[in-house]
Amino acid sequence: MLRIAIGKDWVITSDVYQFILNRKKTIKTGTKAGGEWLDAVGYYPTLPQLVSGLIHHDIRNSTLTSVADLAAEIERIGALCQEAFSFQYPKEKL
Repeated sequence: MLRIAIGKDWVITSDVYQFILNRKKTIKTGTKAGGEWLDAVGYYPTLPQLVSGLIHHDIRNSTLTSVADLAAEIERIGALCQEAFSFQYPKEKL
């Protein structure tokens, strides 16, 4: 199963049909308090659609107040995705 962390708040997972955008959350109570769980926020057939969904979710929940702030945030998210997707495995692991 695919698992790609995007920044500190997001994780991409997949199943045989789709890519899943998940927001990292912290367990608040119980024996696993303090642990992490993934809250699925969207299901996408392609990675470009998932990245668009990530931008949408991030911006919709932000406090941006200008077009310049919006452009900077989109650029920041793009850089996080590029960093996460460009990880190179050593050849012997492939």
